[in-house]
Amino acid sequence: MPYRVNPAVQSLRRCAWVATLVIAIALTGVACSTGKRSAPLVSDGTTPLVVMAFDTARPLNPVPKGWHHRRFFAVDPMAISFATHAGRPAIRLATDDSASMLYRYTDVALTDYPRLDWGWFVEQGVQTEIDETTEAGDDHPARLYLKFALPDGQTHAMEIIWGNRTLHRGDWKYFGEPDSKNRFPHYVARGGGQQTGRWHDESVDLVELYETQWGSAESVRLVELALFCDTDATGAQSVAYFSKVLLNKATQN
Repeated sequence: MPYRVNPAVQSLRRCAWVATLVIAIALTGVACSTGKRSAPLVSDGTTPLVVMAFDTARPLNPVPKGWHHRRFFAVDPMAISFATHAGRPAIRLATDDSASMLYRYTDVALTDYPRLDWGWFVEQGVQTEIDETTEAGDDHPARLYLKFALPDGQTHAMEIIWGNRTLHRGDWKYFGEPDSKNRFPHYVARGGGQQTGRWHDESVDLVELYETQWGSAESVRLVELALFCDTDATGAQSVAYFSKVLLNKATQN
């Protein structure tokens, strides 16, 4: 006579397996969508090279080829809309205990376009008493995520962020152990509540930032750039606008 599993026991086992899977996914913090790299932006020799501009609204569902809206497991995404704000066409990114990333895939030699320029406007910064240099307080109203690739397939990533209260332009913050492959640097381009409520045009030398962290930028390529706003760690709210993101051939004097 074949062995039969009690249906009630089988149901309990199935529920336990599903619960274990859900907990495992939640603990890893993985994204529920990672995107498929396609149609990266490549250099056509012009300067500036437009990575993102919002003179006209773009489709969001689905996003155009070469773009990706990355959402995170069990976290609501940022609200994305388009508007002319304080005289500039822009993309509006708002969070309420939420987070997500809007990617543009690229394939650009870093030494060919060493300068990153962008315009941003923070209308509502992150209001929290939690230390923003800790993982528990790692929320910012506006970020730029950058991923770099070497010819051997090795990659590095960093963020350029708007600081909240304690971080200001020129500061760095890190997560991960020093000299660890998992150490993740954040460069602060602007910060503080007194900076909110107006447009700021920023410019940074990406080669300088890269070499500060990882050494020579020779043969390094910028392969991803994303707009990233988040308040999922602190449960706060934020509103930020970006008007453009450009790559330029020469550093600004």
